[in-house]
Amino acid sequence: MNLPYYISWCAQDSATTFNIKKVDGVKIILDDDKEVIDMTSISYQAHFGHNHPVIIKHIKKQLDTIPMSSPKAIIPGKDDITYKLMSYLKLENGKIFYTTSGAESVENALKIARDFTKKKIILARKNSYHGATLGALTVTGDWRNPAHITPTDWVVRIPEPNDDNSILKIRNLIIEKGPENIAGIILETITGGNGVIAATKDWWIQIRKICDEFNILLILDEVVCGFERTGKSFGFHHYNIRPDLICLAKGISGGMIPFGAVWTNEKISEHYEKNILCCGLTNYAHPLGLAALTGVLEIVSDTKFLSQLRTIELVFLELLNEFKKMEIVKEIRVYGMLCAIDLHKTIEAKKFFDHGIYLVSQQNRIILAPPLIIDEYTLKSGMHKIASIIKDHK
Repeated sequence: MNLPYYISWCAQDSATTFNIKKVDGVKIILDDDKEVIDMTSISYQAHFGHNHPVIIKHIKKQLDTIPMSSPKAIIPGKDDITYKLMSYLKLENGKIFYTTSGAESVENALKIARDFTKKKIILARKNSYHGATLGALTVTGDWRNPAHITPTDWVVRIPEPNDDNSILKIRNLIIEKGPENIAGIILETITGGNGVIAATKDWWIQIRKICDEFNILLILDEVVCGFERTGKSFGFHHYNIRPDLICLAKGISGGMIPFGAVWTNEKISEHYEKNILCCGLTNYAHPLGLAALTGVLEIVSDTKFLSQLRTIELVFLELLNEFKKMEIVKEIRVYGMLCAIDLHKTIEAKKFFDHGIYLVSQQNRIILAPPLIIDEYTLKSGMHKIASIIKDHK
């Protein structure tokens, strides 16, 4: 492909691209004026569509006042929006470290965990994705890891939640490796691109007990599951568990500004009152990111938005129940507006795109994560197109 820039996650001579003319809510309008319904929120970040006026309003206002600043600067609203974020997390104590992406959030969470505990090993699942930076890739277990020759002694893989005797095996593994060597365990509350797979509430309770028993930090990757994606404000709210660090991105700015955050518990924040925090970014707590976050928290605190979202979640679930009747459909897993449909055959993403649907297609699976603002008519239209394509696939 004769382009002066790379296309991510693919061989360049076979990259799939498309030309966008403009965007409108949950729709992408191509150069030929063809409309495409975005059914995966781009890469799970366009929670509130592609051009939500509330987020744009706050970004424009920030551009007219303080469009950039020093990482050490305290600008108007910085304290207030950070307190609001912690309140929305239902974790008023502790502190926030701001980043510019999910990978950076994971990267800094790992650095903080290792520095705070003075231990190196991180436990992680094989079925996982945590980001594309080197540290984040070490804990990532999917196909994106091997090409980068990541250090093998930094991470130990744990059994999956649905494995037989998973908790017992994890406990024995910790004893084998030595809890004095293990800094933390990083987990997606619900896996996103790797299949929308969730553990049971009891599994999470046992994981928290193991972390307490062996003095291991529990790091939650909420990059995909945060900000109302799974039917709760955050994925971990389904399980009533107490994390030690939380990684945020994507929905934190509705995808409009590269932005992310790491919440750390009170013990960690107290530690860094007297000890140097060796983490920093040029665009730390960027004013435009904070402005986008202000807009996001305004949206998710709107009772009308939440009422409409709960309604559309039910419509989404009802539509998915119809998919279960198809012979090609093997299994469906859905949490709020995040869904995986396992198929007996693979259907290429291009097949859907050609019919006006943008989604993620994998080997024998499609992933759906429509923008949370999608209206019932557009959702039904998109789902009917998807159903028709699946039915027609031979």
